[in-house]
Parts: sequence; C-alpha cells; structure tokens
Amino acid sequence: MKVSILIPCFNAESFVAETIQSALNQSYEQLEIIVVDDGSNDGSAEQIAKHSDPRLQMISQSNRGHSAAVNAAFA
Repeated sequence: MKVSILIPCFNAESFVAETIQSALNQSYEQLEIIVVDDGSNDGSAEQIAKHSDPRLQMISQSNRGHSAAVNAAFA
C-alpha cells in the first residue's frame, strides 16, 4: 500500500527543506510526498526544487489558502 504525505507550503523557505528531508527519511518504502507551493513569494519553490527524489512531486499554484493547497494535494 502506498502512503502519501501531503505538505501545503506558503512562504516556508526556512523550514520546507527540512520538512521534506524528514519525510524522505522515513523507512517505509511505498511513499509519495506531494508538496503544494501555494503562491509563496520567498524562496520556498527553490528549496523544494532542490530535491530530486522520484518520490517527491511539487505542485505550484497561485495563493488560494491552506485548504485549497491541501485539496490540490489530494487531487
């Protein structure tokens, strides 16, 4: 069974890389990580893009709020 970790992100440059790395470090192998950059205007998108792990997917959208970011990750 695949486990999905959903990470909504807005202006989280200072900790999003550490959050992603923590998810990637999990021992469970059937894992996907979906990060939704909700229109950040800091360096969040660049921090996310630094990770090249195939289990990681980034979705970018204009700022629509936390709920919209979570819904985009679910979709």
